[in-house]
Amino acid sequence: MRTWQLLDGDIQLSDGQVAWIDGRDELAQSVRIRMGTRLGEYFFAPEMGLDHEKVLGKQVSEEGIREAIMLCLAEEPRIQSVDDMELEWDGVTRQLIVQLTLTGTDGEEVTLRYADSSGIETQDL
Repeated sequence: MRTWQLLDGDIQLSDGQVAWIDGRDELAQSVRIRMGTRLGEYFFAPEMGLDHEKVLGKQVSEEGIREAIMLCLAEEPRIQSVDDMELEWDGVTRQLIVQLTLTGTDGEEVTLRYADSSGIETQDL
């Protein structure tokens, strides 16, 4: 799939033209968008997104975080498998850092990092 390259929700330009991405970069961007969208927030696809209450709420457990992430990723049809998920959870500050390694249906491996406390910070590794 080919789509616009986004940075913090803004379309990126390259030499005055819209920058496009595809392949593993596009899949990583799609996962970042899904993880950064609260479940039910997107009017046209209310099933898309991450259940932030299970991730950053009061009764958070590592098992609940993993389940919420897997449910979020299950909605992306281009993910063949989630190969690795590393969690760093700080219950005091309610900050979560997730490192994911995914395999797309095209066989390409994608690794990305997702951090959330109340804002979102993602990067491809």
